[in-house]
Formats: sequence, structure tokens, C-alpha cells
Amino acid sequence: MPETIHAQQSKLSLSFVAPERAPLSPQDAGLKAKSIAQALRRAANKSRGPVRVITGGGGFQARRGDRAFRLGVLASFAAFVIAPFLVASVYWGLIASKQYVTETKFALRAGEASSLDLLSGGGVGSQASQQMQDAQVLVNFIRSRSMVEALDRKIGLRAMFSRPGVDYFSSFDPDDPVEELEKYWKRRIDASIDLMSGIISVHVRAFTPQDSLEISQNVAELSERLVNEMSTRSRRDALAQARTELTRAEQQLKNTTGAMRDARNAEGVLDAPAAAEAISKVITSLQVELSRTQEDLALHSDAETTDSPQARLLNARVQSLKSQIDDYSTQIASDGDKGTGSLAQRAGVLSRHQIELSLAQQRYALAASAFENARVDLETQRAYLISFLRPTLAEKSLYPRRWIEWAIIVAPTTIGWLALIAVAFLVRDHMAK
Repeated sequence: MPETIHAQQSKLSLSFVAPERAPLSPQDAGLKAKSIAQALRRAANKSRGPVRVITGGGGFQARRGDRAFRLGVLASFAAFVIAPFLVASVYWGLIASKQYVTETKFALRAGEASSLDLLSGGGVGSQASQQMQDAQVLVNFIRSRSMVEALDRKIGLRAMFSRPGVDYFSSFDPDDPVEELEKYWKRRIDASIDLMSGIISVHVRAFTPQDSLEISQNVAELSERLVNEMSTRSRRDALAQARTELTRAEQQLKNTTGAMRDARNAEGVLDAPAAAEAISKVITSLQVELSRTQEDLALHSDAETTDSPQARLLNARVQSLKSQIDDYSTQIASDGDKGTGSLAQRAGVLSRHQIELSLAQQRYALAASAFENARVDLETQRAYLISFLRPTLAEKSLYPRRWIEWAIIVAPTTIGWLALIAVAFLVRDHMAK
């Protein structure tokens, strides 16, 4: 009678048919059972063995869906690795347009400090701080829309970046608005500043060496113009203020001069102190003559000839001299009603006008000096753009960096595909258990 043993493990079946023969001895039966158990264990271990990576097969029979999984792996490899590899290789190797770089480096240097800065306390420290601030403003200006518009008006920036023969992905559409041109410009310009030395470095990329050189030269020219405008704007304001003060002081001087003239005409005296000094000299001379006349009169009185004609003449002379001295003294200064119209009173009126005239003259002199200083300061260049690395014509294209750009495309896609496949295998093995 045949004896059949069936063992199933992972869709595996084994059959052992014993031929018709005499019954086995207990010892032979034990050995036979032991060999059968070992064969079953080997079959079970083989069915639980590792799956092949690509085909997904394992054990004695391929798992259900392994063919679809294998096709998915191959399709994803073609989509995520082969296609980017071919596209990047064709574009960066055959299509990408050459780009030429022109480098220039310059620094800001301040001129000598003006007298106004020295008087206001502006020293070396403030100049250095202002110079660094101007350098940062200049770097932002190079990357700004103002620079783009100025270059487009001057040299036709749109036409340079959209020349025939430039590949589609690198060129600029000349019909795009200025905002897009500004974004494109920021990808073609690299402006940086060294905070330690204050040196500004500018790299310009274009599709021909001549365009790159021309753009760099105009960037340096427009930057120097901006530096001069920044340094002269405040000085223009200072000059305008000084001109206004000078005009005001000049008008005030005219008014006070006219008032002084009218006062002199009204008082009838050109210079009261000079007139008083002249009258004082006259009074002195009259007093000397009065003394001599009185001496002569005293001699005639001793001779008892007081009634003589000569004595009467001397007495009249004495009285006349005294009257003249009193009149002249009254003209200089006097109390009461007699003092009306005296030189002392006139001098008080004129002195007030003279003080106002002196103040107006001093103010006009200060305003004229400030205006002259502001004018000289405006005409003096206060900031210089020193270019110690001038733009030169490029001889070799440095961009695109084909291998780097190629690796940037191919390497991430390959790594991403490997990560995706690893996750897919983990999910498949987890679902198969």
C-alpha cells in the first residue's frame, strides 16, 4: 500500500512515494523520518529566503505582482535617472550658451575735509563711517532698478541679453517689463563689499566679451556719478542756504545804510564825534585868545586907563570871546532846552544807527565768507571712486560651469530615485509578510 506525505510551505508541495516493499524496521523508519524532516526544513528556509532586487523572485515560485513591480522599477529608473541624465547632458554639453565674465574692483576714497567740517567737529572717524555707508549704498545701487534703467537707456541692456544665438533658457525676452529685467539683471551681476577694507567687487556676465566689458565700464561710470551726487547734494543745500543768508544780510545792510543816511540828513551832521572834536579845537583856540586878551586888559587896568578906548576895546573883545565860547559849548552839549539840537543829542541818534549799521556790516561779512566757503567746498570733489582693477576684455568663457550644473541636475534625481526605490522595497516586503 503506497504511503504519501505532503508538505506545503509558500505554495511548495513535496511528495514522497514509498515503493511497495516489506515493512521497514523501527530503526530504518526512524532514519527515514529524520531525513524527511530535514528535507522539509530546507524547503521552508528556501521559501523564506531574500527576494532578488530586480525580479522580486524568491523561493520556488515568483510572488504575485513581482512583474509589475519590476516594470515599475525600470520605468522609474528611466524617468528619474536616464531622462534627466540625457537632458542635462544634451543641454549643458551642446545647447547652453557661453557666458563671459568681466571683473572690476574699486574703492571709495574721501577728499580733504573742508573748513566747515573741521569747525563742526567732523573728524577722521566720521569720514570713515560715512565712507562705509556710501559703499553699502553703492552696492545696493548696482543691483537696483535704477542701475538697470540707466544701463538700458544708455547701452541697450535688453538687446545685449537677448542677442540671436543665445539659448532659450539663458536669454531674456525683450518684451518683458522692467521688473523682469531687474530680476534677470540680479542673476547676471554679482556685487559685494569687503567690510574690512571697503573694497567693492563687481562681476558682470554677458554672452559676448564686448558686452561684458561695456556693461562693466558703464557700471563703474554710473557708480562714480552716484558717489559724486551723494557727496554734493548736501553741499548744494549748504550753498543755497548760504546764498539766502547772503541776500538777506545784503538787504539788511542796504536798509541800515539808508537809515543812517536819512538820520545824518535829518540831524545835519555827517559825523557827530568829528564835529564835536572840531568844535572843541575852536573852543580851545578861543580860550587861549581870551586868556591873552584878559592879560592885556589887566595891564591897562593897572595903569588906571580903564576908560581909555583901548581898554573898552579889550573889554568888548573879552565879552565876545566868552560869548563865542558859550555858543560853541552849547553846540557840543548843554542841559535843558538849550541842549535841543546839540551834538550830544545828535550823536545819540546817530550812534544808534551806527550800531545797527556796524552789526549789518558784520553780518554781511560773515554771510559773504560762509557763501564763499560753501562755493569752494561744492567745487571741490569730496569723494573719489578709485578703480584699481579696471575692466578688461574676457578671453575665455567661465560660465556655464557645465560639469557643476550637470551634477546639480543628475545627482539629486539619482539620489531621489534610490531613496524612492528603497522605500518601495520596504513597503513591498512589509506587505508580503
